[in-house]
Amino acid sequence: MRIKNFLVAALLSCGSAFGQVNDFTTPLHLLQSQYETPYGALTTEKIKEDLDRVFHFLDASTPAKVIDGKTGKELKDLSKMDENTRLQQGSFRLASYEWGVTYSGMLEAAKATGDEKYFKYVQDRFKFLAEAKPHFIKQLDQYGVIDPQMRQMLKPHALDDAGAMCAAMIKFEQNKPNFDLRSVIDNYMNYIMYKEYRLADGTFARKRPQLNTLWLDDMYMAVPAIAQMGRLTGDMKYFNEATRQIKQFTQRMFVPEKGLYMHGWVESSDQHPAFFWGRANGWALLTMAEVLDVLPLSHPDRPWLLQQFKAHVMGLSKLQSKEGFWHQLLDRNDSYLETSATAIYTYCIAKGVNQGWLDPIAFGPVAYHGWSAVSTKINAQGQVEGTCVGTGMGFDPAFYYYRPVNVYAAHGYGPVISAGAEMIRLLKQFHPRLNDSAVQFYKEEQTYPSPIFSVSSRKGDVPAGSSRKGNQPVVFLIGDSTVKNGTGEGDNGQWGWGSFFDQFVKTATVENHALGGRSSRTFITEGLWEKVYNEIKKGDYLLIQFGHNDGGPLNTGRARASLRGIGEEVESVVMAGTGGEEKVYTFGHYLRTYIRQAKAKGANPIVLSPTPRNVWKDGKMERMSETYALWARQVAEQEKVPFVDLNDIAAKKTEALGETKGKSLFFDAAHTNKEGAILNAEAVTEGLRALKGTDIQKYLK
Repeated sequence: MRIKNFLVAALLSCGSAFGQVNDFTTPLHLLQSQYETPYGALTTEKIKEDLDRVFHFLDASTPAKVIDGKTGKELKDLSKMDENTRLQQGSFRLASYEWGVTYSGMLEAAKATGDEKYFKYVQDRFKFLAEAKPHFIKQLDQYGVIDPQMRQMLKPHALDDAGAMCAAMIKFEQNKPNFDLRSVIDNYMNYIMYKEYRLADGTFARKRPQLNTLWLDDMYMAVPAIAQMGRLTGDMKYFNEATRQIKQFTQRMFVPEKGLYMHGWVESSDQHPAFFWGRANGWALLTMAEVLDVLPLSHPDRPWLLQQFKAHVMGLSKLQSKEGFWHQLLDRNDSYLETSATAIYTYCIAKGVNQGWLDPIAFGPVAYHGWSAVSTKINAQGQVEGTCVGTGMGFDPAFYYYRPVNVYAAHGYGPVISAGAEMIRLLKQFHPRLNDSAVQFYKEEQTYPSPIFSVSSRKGDVPAGSSRKGNQPVVFLIGDSTVKNGTGEGDNGQWGWGSFFDQFVKTATVENHALGGRSSRTFITEGLWEKVYNEIKKGDYLLIQFGHNDGGPLNTGRARASLRGIGEEVESVVMAGTGGEEKVYTFGHYLRTYIRQAKAKGANPIVLSPTPRNVWKDGKMERMSETYALWARQVAEQEKVPFVDLNDIAAKKTEALGETKGKSLFFDAAHTNKEGAILNAEAVTEGLRALKGTDIQKYLK
């Protein structure tokens, strides 16, 4: 993304010449805001740098080795394991739910960046765990002991042990590895589906801190893995179970007026103090995003799930802080700003925009600001700061307010990697720009240099002055469809000569601002000239060619006609379309307007007669020698500016080909095909080379 910064200091200096800065001397709306979080300056390159820094920290902090517990030396031959053998300890656990989230994030980063090291990180550790599995089973059978991480994988006893790891392994399984993950996946899924504790209606529950308690966290600890299993097997029972669980959690725990989920629900309680803990809401939102990603489009619960996802996003978006973070307790602004929840929301909202679930205009900036915040918490070592440590359930605010934060809280790393990956996708798909000092999302890249600009509804428009390179001049083209037809890319096989004129120009840039259907009059009245005029600078060139559309009615239909001739006649008409009054001038008057205003800016206007029409008589093309070609010449002579008789030059070149070949260069009576447009561009160039009193020749090839 390119965002041009405008030096308000220079503007301020203009006012200081009068000894003061005020509303009269300075455009105060362009003063730069003093943001604490970076604003409006994201690039895919910078995001990748942040992700790489996190990666290198994690890669070094999570060894995949088996060691002798007594000597601390690596044991490479696992058949020699004994009761003292264990996994080498790193900073994080290889089989925890937090690392299941991290593995999923690494896979996302690999796809978004194309960098294989992220994929290899997951592959190496999953291969290690899969190949170590039978040896640790044997260790448990023979000695009755086992490394706690391997016990978690082989003998899960909670959703925390199973769901996130299972989901990540199923995602990786799509790559068909040459090692056994399926038995591990099936073991996890068997626990989730058939052994985890549930309420009477089948909702996943816990017996702590109270009997029959729902933890919002458990939506994520089980449901995405179930949905992924549906994707892996094609069995609809998994998709049905996934949406059923989300519905039953939502019925009990979602507070519609807030658009948020409470953290906990206890079956025996008639009323529940609602604590809207940030990361738990993140797990809920992440669950819905992951299920939507794999749920068949035809599934009957998909419309409900999508609507619930949107409702949750809306509730969360309202509570984003001015710094881009969300609070530990979402609706309590005096609770601290928390990183892991912010990263999860950023990922889910960016994914929603990328997938078309969310409106990019409304929610793209939310994700954008969220990542801007998260990136400030990635320190020089690649550690993620500001993440709340593991958190149980409480029913008073102090419990949540005073939860510690720590760079070794593993919950932050997977969400940060996932968020960065999804933001890279977002910036590749959309084009954020500062407009009136606010981040706005655009489907097409906006290259207008102005800090406040209007978005064109016409594809192919070139922002005036956007091609300028240093001190080189710009050659501006204005005119009708014979200069630029449609978008200028051969719409319906029709081309204007301006689409090829840059091929004949060197050391200057060409900007084609012509627009089909416009006359010398409507190019002004529709504001098209103003956009060009605002960006014309001293030394630029302006090529003016009108005449094809200057006939017809003055105030009905397309109402684009100018008065005939070059005099100063004027006629007031009531416009049929609006009922408003407009003064209509002669063709010559409008040409003089372009010429005089361009000269006032120090630019060099050059008048061209219209291109010839595809009308023949006795092997010769019809000339406009008594109308618009004549009037264009007369105005140029009056204003003492160069004139190119394009009408005659192009006609002679076409006639030289013969009438049959000449007619084949046209699409209809006026518009040319590609070959005809190139011929006209050559004619323009020949006419410019022959001019006297101008130095445009030095910019021509």
